[in-house]
Amino acid sequence: MKEWLMSEDFEDCPPRAEAMIHSLRAFGYDLGMAIADLIDNSIFAGASNIWLSYDWNHGDPWVALLDDGRGMSEARLVEAMRLGTQSPLEERDKTDLGRFGLGLKTASFSQCKLLTVRTRQAGGAPSTRYWDLDHVERTKMWQLGRNPPANIRELLRPLDDLEHGTIVVWKALDRIVDHSITDRHDPRDAFLGRFLAVKTYLEMVFHRYLEKRPKRIKIKIGISECSAWDPFLLRNNFTRELSSERHEDNRVKVVPYVLPHVSNRSVQENEQGGGIKGWNAQQGFYVYRNDRMIVSGGYLDLDLKPEEHYKLARISIDITNDMDHEWSIDVRKAVASPPDRLRNELLRIARATRQKASEIYRARTGARRRGATARATNDVWLKREADGKITYRVNSSNPVLVKLLEEIDAPRGWAKKLFHVLESTVPHRLIIMDGIENEDCHVDLPETLHAPPPGLMDYCREIYLDKLREGRSHEEAVDIVCSIEPFDVHPSYRATLDSFAEGRN
Repeated sequence: MKEWLMSEDFEDCPPRAEAMIHSLRAFGYDLGMAIADLIDNSIFAGASNIWLSYDWNHGDPWVALLDDGRGMSEARLVEAMRLGTQSPLEERDKTDLGRFGLGLKTASFSQCKLLTVRTRQAGGAPSTRYWDLDHVERTKMWQLGRNPPANIRELLRPLDDLEHGTIVVWKALDRIVDHSITDRHDPRDAFLGRFLAVKTYLEMVFHRYLEKRPKRIKIKIGISECSAWDPFLLRNNFTRELSSERHEDNRVKVVPYVLPHVSNRSVQENEQGGGIKGWNAQQGFYVYRNDRMIVSGGYLDLDLKPEEHYKLARISIDITNDMDHEWSIDVRKAVASPPDRLRNELLRIARATRQKASEIYRARTGARRRGATARATNDVWLKREADGKITYRVNSSNPVLVKLLEEIDAPRGWAKKLFHVLESTVPHRLIIMDGIENEDCHVDLPETLHAPPPGLMDYCREIYLDKLREGRSHEEAVDIVCSIEPFDVHPSYRATLDSFAEGRN
C-alpha cells in the first residue's frame, strides 16, 4: 500500500515563466497547423461560419479568426486561456476535437507573441483576455491581460456584428514574418503568399466538414471561400472502394480505395488529385478523428515505402477521440501511430490495396475487353531478369515487327543489330524521372500525338483477316488484334476494324 506523505514534505516548484514560454513556442506547428487548431475550437463551439482575415498593415501584420459559435462565459474564457486547462486523461465530449487543453495557446504562441481572445454568448456581454509574451518574459509571471491595447481592440470589432461567437487575434507575428528577406523579395508578398498554402491545407484537413450537403461549416480566407479537397475522388465512377473493415468494437473503421487510372480522370482531377504533396507522396493512409484529418498519406511506419506504381492506393481510417493515447496523437494533431495490436491488420490491408492499385496503374487505354485472349508474345518489349538486373528486349516475334521485317526483306542479321541499338539505349532513368515529375507523361498521349500511319493500319487489317480465316468471330479477332502492340495504344485501330467489318457485311 502506498504511503501517503504529509503536505509539509512538499514544496511548490512552478516552472519559470520566461523559460517555459519558449518551450511552448517550439511544438513544431507551421502556419496551416496552427490555424487548423483554432478552427477545431470553432467547430466544437458549433460554428457554422468561420472567417480568417489577415493584413500586412504596413509592416505590422495581424491575423484574426472569427466564428459564429456559441461563445464562452467570462469564467470559461479564463479557463480556455489557462495553459493545460484540461487533462488529456479526462473523458471528453465525443465531438471534441481537442485533447491536451493547450491547442489555442501553443498554436498561437508558435506564430505570435500577442494573443487576444474576445467572446460572447447570446444575450451576454463580451469578455476579453490576452497573453502578451513580452510581458510574461519581462515580469517572469503568468499574468493574463484584461484590457488589450487600443490597436488590438479595433481588430476585435467584427464580433460586435454577431449575436454570439469568438474572435482570436494574433499580433507581433515574429514567427510568420521573415525579417531575413532581402531587398530583392518583398516581405509583404511573402506574408500574403503564405495564406494561399493555408487555404489548400484547410481544404484538405476539414474536407469532410466542407463537403457535407448541406455544408456543416463554411470557411472564408480573406474573400475566398474554402472548397473541399476530395482525396479519394469519390465523385469519379472509376474510383474503386474495396471491402471496409471495423476493429476495436467499431472504434476503428478502415476503408481502402483505389483511385482511377489517369485515362479515367478529368484534367481537374489530375491536377487536384495529387494534393499538397503530389500523387506519389499522397498514397497510403488517411487518419481521421471525428471527421477531422490527422494524417494525409504515408504508411504509418508499417515498413512500406511509397512507390510510383502504388500511388493510386489511399486508405481511410476513422478513429474515435477516446483513442488519442493509443494512436499517439500529438498536440498539433498532425501525427498518428497505430497501436501494436492493429499493425498487422493494417499492413495486410495496405498490401492488398497496393496490389489492386498496381493493377490499375499498369492498365493501358487500349485494354482488352473481358474474356479477351491472352497477350502471349504480342508485346513489342519483353522484360528479362538476370543476376538481379532488369533489361528490356525487343520481341522479334511480335506480329507487327514480323510483318515489317518481311516487307523490307532486310539482310540477315540487320534486324538483330537494329534491335541491339534500341535495347542498349533505352533511357530508363529519364523515363522514370519524367513519369514521377509529370503524371504518366509517357502514356495515354493525345490521339493527335500518336496517330497511327496508314501502313500500320493496313497491317492491323491483314492480321484481323488472318484471324477470321482461322475461324474466329469478329469479336474474337478484334480482341486478339487489339491486344497486340502497338494496336492496343490507340482507339482508332479497334474503330477501324469495326467499321471494316460493317462494310464487309
